[in-house]
Amino acid sequence: MQGKTHEDIKTIRPLKDGVIADFHASEHMIKEFIKKIPGIKGKFIQPALRIVICIPSGITEVEKRAVRDSAQKVNAKEVRLIYEPMAAAIGVGIDVQKPEGNMIIDIGGGTTEIAVVALGGIVCDKSVKIAGDVFTNDIAYYLRTHHNLYIGERTAERIKIEVGSAVEDLDVDIEDIPVQGRDLITDAVMETLSLTPPELAADIYKT
Repeated sequence: MQGKTHEDIKTIRPLKDGVIADFHASEHMIKEFIKKIPGIKGKFIQPALRIVICIPSGITEVEKRAVRDSAQKVNAKEVRLIYEPMAAAIGVGIDVQKPEGNMIIDIGGGTTEIAVVALGGIVCDKSVKIAGDVFTNDIAYYLRTHHNLYIGERTAERIKIEVGSAVEDLDVDIEDIPVQGRDLITDAVMETLSLTPPELAADIYKT
């Protein structure tokens, strides 16, 4: 819905830059996630839950507490926080308990996490607030400034997913991707015409 709502509807992003931006919206979001868990949907009494939440490695103690509090508000019996690079390492099958270093680069939506993992912990890490959301905005900005074409966040996200790559030289040729949006020059012309007195506008349309 982002970029497609009218003035009476406001879209909210509960998370920004990898941390909670709207506490109440985050609470409602977690509730909706829980409702979709198989075995819980439709139950009158919701069981106490054990929740694991991934957090950026550069998060502050205040931000950690906000994440934990939002989860506890939805009847979580136990809330565990795990740093995103550690979760990513486990997810790709790395044995994080081994006494050998592995560098993890996890590009998320709000942050990019860079960390060295060994012996079940993070040895050193760096969190950068340049990630997927910035890439999406840059795609929209490029089309707007170089092609006078305005596209929404959803379209820019689709372009990023379909043709984006972290490697410059690809073995597979990328096909052209059709993009629909508003022509900014056409918009400017139409807006100017809407402000033009009817008599003068009629003269312009005739020519």
